[in-house]
Amino acid sequence: MRDVSVNRYRQNHHAAKVLGAVYTPPRVAEALVRWAVRSPVDRVLDPACGDGVFLAAARKRLAELGCEQPIPVGIDIDPQAAQAAGAICGDFFEWAQSTASPPAFDAIVGNPPFIRSHLFPESSRRPAFQEMRQMGLRPSRLMSTWAPFVAIGCKLLTPNGRLAFVVPEELLHVGYAGELRRFLLKCFRRVIVCLPERNLFPAVQQSVVLLLCDQEQDGPGGLLSMDFTSLENGPPYAVTPAPEWDWCPKWTHLFLSPGERQTVDASFRQLGWKPFREYGRVEVGVVTGSNDFFILSGRETEALGNGPYWVPIVTGARDLPGINFSDDDFLRLVQQGRPAFLLSTAEPLERLPPRLRDYLHDGIRRQVHLRFKCRNREPWYAVPGVFPADALLLRQAGEMPRLIHLEKKCVSTDTVHRVRWRRPELGRRYAVGFLNTWTLLACELTGRSYGGGVLELMPGEANAIPLPPPLEEFEALFKRVDELVRSHRFDTAVEMVDRVVKPTDITAAQYDAVRNIWASLVRRRRIKQDGNH
Repeated sequence: MRDVSVNRYRQNHHAAKVLGAVYTPPRVAEALVRWAVRSPVDRVLDPACGDGVFLAAARKRLAELGCEQPIPVGIDIDPQAAQAAGAICGDFFEWAQSTASPPAFDAIVGNPPFIRSHLFPESSRRPAFQEMRQMGLRPSRLMSTWAPFVAIGCKLLTPNGRLAFVVPEELLHVGYAGELRRFLLKCFRRVIVCLPERNLFPAVQQSVVLLLCDQEQDGPGGLLSMDFTSLENGPPYAVTPAPEWDWCPKWTHLFLSPGERQTVDASFRQLGWKPFREYGRVEVGVVTGSNDFFILSGRETEALGNGPYWVPIVTGARDLPGINFSDDDFLRLVQQGRPAFLLSTAEPLERLPPRLRDYLHDGIRRQVHLRFKCRNREPWYAVPGVFPADALLLRQAGEMPRLIHLEKKCVSTDTVHRVRWRRPELGRRYAVGFLNTWTLLACELTGRSYGGGVLELMPGEANAIPLPPPLEEFEALFKRVDELVRSHRFDTAVEMVDRVVKPTDITAAQYDAVRNIWASLVRRRRIKQDGNH
């Protein structure tokens, strides 16, 4: 993809803001085209051809197969690029809608634009989403442009057609791509994912994978993986089955080698653990609409008058140093002047104490009541969903995810997830048990990593993570594990918990292998910066 592909995308200074430009090296384009184009009469399309690297590879491939006049079809919205590549100038989504029966292609290849949702021009988004809805899909406004290119490309293929695209790595894990992942497996007998070697995209700003889909009847079907070496040197092509895991709806297991996938899958089967949701429920924290207004320090609340209107609250991971949050921990937050009290009341203004009433009137003068979350409430200052949790789960973690037992009952903002247990009396055991290699490995595969190495877990993802049963042995470990976490001795804490949860039929070699896989996933996440890896 180019930095920007269109006059339309240049409007309102979009060109300077478009992110994730990925230039396709000729060797990658040639490898993808060689896989997709298999006959001299194949009709070939590149729906966003840019400088024409895929078109050049297609002409070369068709000529090698015996086509005397190879004429692959290219489309690009940038007039200069289209003219240079000998392509059709236009918006692909509008072009796909232009006729009742668009032409069918035997091979669709390319590197569709990776333009983030907030820069996706509405004039392009509208026809793209219309086409997707006609296909029975439910497009999300969170989608980057690459997703409708993939979906609509499938529609333009012949019954035995093949698709070969460079797409963002987010295909494997983002929520809005979940339907697309299921759609691909439904449309094609084989969906092959190839993780390219790092040095293939030296200037990459977006981690990418190679997506290859076909109806090949020979060999294994379903979700498969392939090494780039096999793709570049084939045919024949060596593919390996990569069936989805029951506990993880994402395709992040493709980050692992076939041997690593087998090791992880086998060990989880040996464990036989239940998902988190069988013990309790992870939920989002409180959404106030204006944290600065509704969450105050102890000194500020005293000035407004103590009373039943203030609820203890945690506002972020920095307030949670261990796996236990105690009265002493909360007192330290108050002494440090941290925002630690949430204004929580639905009482009419006239019934509130004068100083608190004046504070709310000041909020109206500051137009807090007009903010989106506030203006939809009655009264506007009645923050919903305020209930004490049994535990907190870090929504975003830099070092490792943690589950924190709440000895001091409190609520949290939506930067930290709340947990309610079916058996709250076992909360200390759950907090200890969470810190084991297998659960943490599942977090790495289930969550989403951001630039800078942050791992994010959303409630639906966290509720599916395998969790060990609340063993009695965890009670004796609780205080020691809490101390180790507070002193950042995470590995020691994990090894201590592992000694309790590891089944006897998992050998030392198997255990070491799982530990190494987890460590490699953590390293992979931590070295990602601004999309690079």
